[in-house]
Amino acid sequence: MDSINHNTSLRTNKHLSYAERFHIEKQLQAGASKLSIAKALGRSRTTIHAEIQRGTVEQIKAGKRVMVYLADHGQAKYETSRKGSFNTRKAGMITPFLTWVEDQVLEHKWSFDAAVGYALRKCLFVRNEMVSTKTLYNYLHEDLLRVKPMDLPLVLRRSMRKAITRKHKKNLGKSIELRDESVLTREEFGNWELDTVRGIKDKHDEVIISLLERKARIYVTLRSPSAKAVDIKNTLHNWLLGFSTDISLQQLCKTITADNGLEFASITELETENLQIFFAHPYAAWERGSNERHNGLLRRIIPKGTPIRDVSETTLRRATDWCNSLPRKILNYRTPQEAFVEEVKKLVDLQSVQFDIAI
Repeated sequence: MDSINHNTSLRTNKHLSYAERFHIEKQLQAGASKLSIAKALGRSRTTIHAEIQRGTVEQIKAGKRVMVYLADHGQAKYETSRKGSFNTRKAGMITPFLTWVEDQVLEHKWSFDAAVGYALRKCLFVRNEMVSTKTLYNYLHEDLLRVKPMDLPLVLRRSMRKAITRKHKKNLGKSIELRDESVLTREEFGNWELDTVRGIKDKHDEVIISLLERKARIYVTLRSPSAKAVDIKNTLHNWLLGFSTDISLQQLCKTITADNGLEFASITELETENLQIFFAHPYAAWERGSNERHNGLLRRIIPKGTPIRDVSETTLRRATDWCNSLPRKILNYRTPQEAFVEEVKKLVDLQSVQFDIAI
């Protein structure tokens, strides 16, 4: 007759208790197999095998050395190993860290990972007074933080649209396929991505020209009177002239990779011996992924549907500064501003040369 308490499912994600260890000890003394012990406890055979290895000690019986599993030894080994893990629910132990993370998310719009990585890099807290990024997300879903899911706007977005192949493609200039492979590796400083950010579908509205340096991830926003090709070209030209004359354009801006939109139809006129301009393929936003990512960050402060002419210069500068002061995991939790300054210091002595760039 089957047992009324029979359960074929295994007990997972729960540590063995001392009572279970004592049961293992007695069953082994009685000659039971690991498989039968595992079935009796509702555990996997691997769990029982690992526990027996952990709790087995050498004893001398009748003058002979024998290996025996002891529940007390297994429990002691377990408690010792647990000292390296942190009790994240211990009252008051991690409250300062959680409060600091909440402030960074709510006031500065940081992500959990940016906060944890920055705190570790700057040694703001003792390690056992912190929790990991994963644990913070667990707390979020358990409603243990002041932060709510809506305070973390970045979510995974996937487009279900099929790839579109056009037979008659625009040819605005040199294809990205002609770009040097060194640009793709991001090892070289001075390669920029270019795009526009629009507010409303109005040809009379202003637009934001966004540029991003691929290595340092520094983000630049420029206000253009319109999306007309001539206005885009003139605005970009004025920005290029804004580089300090003490720093060669060849070093700071070697290439620009633009979107394939018609608003960039005239920027090839800005090409020089030291500056090359390339164009991504149509419907291939991933070829300028970093720039698109930062445009998404900008949208948090300047959402779609907001006329750019109504966005004050103070708001635009604040949004851009926030993007450049956000710690990035890919930069070892440095900010793009810090990474950019480090790259510039390799080129010039900032103490003797005034570096003037519109950021």
